[in-house]
Amino acid sequence: MSRRSYSKHIPDFRLVTFFAENGTSYAHRASPWTKAGLLALMVLFVIIVTDLYLLLLLFAIAMAFYASARLPLRLLFGWFTLPVLFVVTITLLFMFTEPGKNLVSVHLLGIHIALTDNGVLLLVKLMLRALAVVTFSLAVFMTTKYSQIAYIATKTLPKTLANIFLLAYRFTFETSDEVSDVLDAMRARGGDLVRSATRQARTFAGIFGLSFVHAFERAERIAKAMEARGFSGEFPMVERLPRPGPGGYAILLLAIASLAVVSYSRYVTNLFGW
Repeated sequence: MSRRSYSKHIPDFRLVTFFAENGTSYAHRASPWTKAGLLALMVLFVIIVTDLYLLLLLFAIAMAFYASARLPLRLLFGWFTLPVLFVVTITLLFMFTEPGKNLVSVHLLGIHIALTDNGVLLLVKLMLRALAVVTFSLAVFMTTKYSQIAYIATKTLPKTLANIFLLAYRFTFETSDEVSDVLDAMRARGGDLVRSATRQARTFAGIFGLSFVHAFERAERIAKAMEARGFSGEFPMVERLPRPGPGGYAILLLAIASLAVVSYSRYVTNLFGW
């Protein structure tokens, strides 16, 4: 498959779909219900767990699942850029206010600014939480066919929300294509993204503004074509999903039991001295 992505730091949705539709690993063959359940449990784990070593374990599990599906690690490291920047941006507002042992201390305009060990630990924990969820989510979407995701959405969400989710998923492809088309047209005319900060900001604003206008127009044409073909607001499901096998149920039960132990240790009695 030929890649057509405008940035190596943004997930290529068509590439994600390609791996999901053509993969043959055990993770691809596993029940989608098992993977969906594990993804929900992963989100609960990163919310509840506060211990650094357990967060490292969660991230290692997510990376192991991704690697077991024979998915490209090189692409994953490029896609880490956005969550890393997001976490760093959010953490900068709090990491300098955490009490603890001073690591770096400066006086700026009469204000004392100190970076403590707890501030660094806060950054590391938030980073591990974000990367664990992002990695596991990408692994699930890159090992689950779109028809299977659509079936799960229709069975677990209200009909209106399920339709919004499926249409929004489809719309991401249109937006991605339009951004790529605008960038290709700009490069064909000798354009360049390397400019001063002000001009670059205006360039990106114009690119994304034009891309979204074109994407909305294209989405409207698609909607009219769907209505002309008798679309009634419901997506017919032609594929039923198999239930998890004994191994899938065992993994889910083990994960639920682990979550119960961690939750009890945090909110009721400290079992492990964390």
